[in-house]
Amino acid sequence: MRNVILSNVIRENVGEGMAHQLYVLQTLLLNLNEDLMRKPVDIHEPQQIVHRDIEELRRIAFDVDGDANSNTVRRPQNTAKDYKKLGFENSNAPAEDFLTAPPGALALHVMLYFARQHGENYVKVVLENSTRADEHDCPFVQASKRLTLILCDILKIGEPPDDDGQIYYTMFFSHDHPFEEFFCICIQLLNKTWREMRATAHDFKKVLDVVQEQITRVLNQFPTSFEAFRSKIHALTYSEINKLWEKERLEKEGQGAQLRPIIDLRNQIKPEIMELIKQQRLNYLISGTRFAKYNVRSGRIRDKFWFWRLAPNHKALHYGDCGESEILPLEQLPNKLPLADIQKLQVGQECPHINIKAKRSAANSKLAFSLKFENEETDPICFLASSDSEFDMWTDGLNHLLNCEMTSGQVNKDLETLLSMEIKMRILDTEGIPIPPEPPELPPPPDNYDFAYLNL
Repeated sequence: MRNVILSNVIRENVGEGMAHQLYVLQTLLLNLNEDLMRKPVDIHEPQQIVHRDIEELRRIAFDVDGDANSNTVRRPQNTAKDYKKLGFENSNAPAEDFLTAPPGALALHVMLYFARQHGENYVKVVLENSTRADEHDCPFVQASKRLTLILCDILKIGEPPDDDGQIYYTMFFSHDHPFEEFFCICIQLLNKTWREMRATAHDFKKVLDVVQEQITRVLNQFPTSFEAFRSKIHALTYSEINKLWEKERLEKEGQGAQLRPIIDLRNQIKPEIMELIKQQRLNYLISGTRFAKYNVRSGRIRDKFWFWRLAPNHKALHYGDCGESEILPLEQLPNKLPLADIQKLQVGQECPHINIKAKRSAANSKLAFSLKFENEETDPICFLASSDSEFDMWTDGLNHLLNCEMTSGQVNKDLETLLSMEIKMRILDTEGIPIPPEPPELPPPPDNYDFAYLNL
């Protein structure tokens, strides 16, 4: 079989000179497809070969038996309907779908090869799409045309060999029809990725972008055979691509965060973000929360609740008894606790209502907080938050009001999220422009400033 020996060449043992020669040979072999790629189909051919080829695509996909001499009973044919199911834009004159070049006649050529040489897989792809709901249908013909363009771009079909090129793939030397076999694997991949993404017609470009990424990443692994390529690319699912993209994005952001200009920008806007977080905590306290009622001596008071709000002027906390599902406005809260009377905020095991029944309350200690007063004779007021988020909001807000540091883990998470978003927004105009590790030096001042008077 042609060029089988070349497919067994071990890449590590190939010198630069031989690698370049193999690259040139691969380029010339693949460029044999250039004429078909640049040539629209001739819909006026006297022998109507194109029409026969298109009809063969339809017949293999939808007829019970592809043999013209068979006595098998066939279903009544509706060719225009079948062409529509295949994904032709013009089901009454399907040859017109191949008038645009590229991909031109090459798209029809590889589709027909897939149907003839891999009929079972071809029928599976076509029938799977023709039975989907219309919004989730992946039109085979349109997908094949776009995929052909992508493959031509990836393999640089139509471009002359580069003088320094050394990248080659041994699998292209192992088959008499390498581009056609490559297409057959990739069109099945496209169908699989479409299904994994639950795509609709509006997602066509997104699916093609993912498929191009899948193909490129597997080619970068230099598979030695089409079987190896098939195995690797079917393992690289849409989910895996998403994970790789997310990982690379985080790595890129992490590298960018170490640059001096980014560090300076981060330090510059960090106080603004912290003020935003503090204001958000205070707004939460102003909106109020219903707590189960606790006593410093006896612990939880059964079926008793009270509602707490921060005054809009941030000077006092207002509170009052309420029902289990009641939310009280500020004017209905009869009691007032000036913040100036509070000595400190206690959390967790420091709280007296947790220490009363330590064994039973240990599980809830991480949600407990209490307010201790300057007057030692006044009992602390005790709280138990209903969730981690509620605990973080109240303890952060109270710490800020008492001029203490906000210590919850949520503060750091919010800070990092908002800083990241703000930095991205501020450097949006520099997308694609490399940021230098150090800011450039300021130029020296001019000898004089006479130019300021030129436009007067």
